[in-house]
Amino acid sequence: MTLLHLLSRADWEAAPADQPYVAPSLASEGFIHATEGEGLLLKIANALYKHLPGEFVALEIDPARLTSEVRWEAPMPGLPPEVEVSDTAGVAPRFPHIYGPINREAIVRVWRAVRSADGTFLGLAALNAQDNPLGLKSPSVLANELLEATDAFAEALKRVKDQIEGRLAALDDEISKQL
Repeated sequence: MTLLHLLSRADWEAAPADQPYVAPSLASEGFIHATEGEGLLLKIANALYKHLPGEFVALEIDPARLTSEVRWEAPMPGLPPEVEVSDTAGVAPRFPHIYGPINREAIVRVWRAVRSADGTFLGLAALNAQDNPLGLKSPSVLANELLEATDAFAEALKRVKDQIEGRLAALDDEISKQL
């Protein structure tokens, strides 16, 4: 199991590389927000940060390597209603809250958040070329691209169907006139 923490790329690059990472929420709320799983991270990112410009990254954190305590707690009050974070029984999941700095040894990888032109978070991809020398896309990015391609294909099929039906109707009219 790994945890994910989303932050702006500028904040990540400004953080001292030789020190543990400290998110602003540690001072304001007493802990650093995290999630388990890319799907939930994307839902929350789209609900809370879609309107914010700029690049974002996600820290992949190994909780076994963390020197700070992790507590699994209820979501923050006021989470937007568009974030469906409950399971099939309607129970909201617990979120991993990190009560202290994130030591660098616990950060397994830094991912780049992939966004569309309107700011929608689509998935996570390798941040650096050396992490992904073949330029492979993450499963979530591929899934979103497949959905978009499927929608485009369905629209194209509908147009072809409409053209064929129109041509058949015209042929029926021509045949009827000849009879």
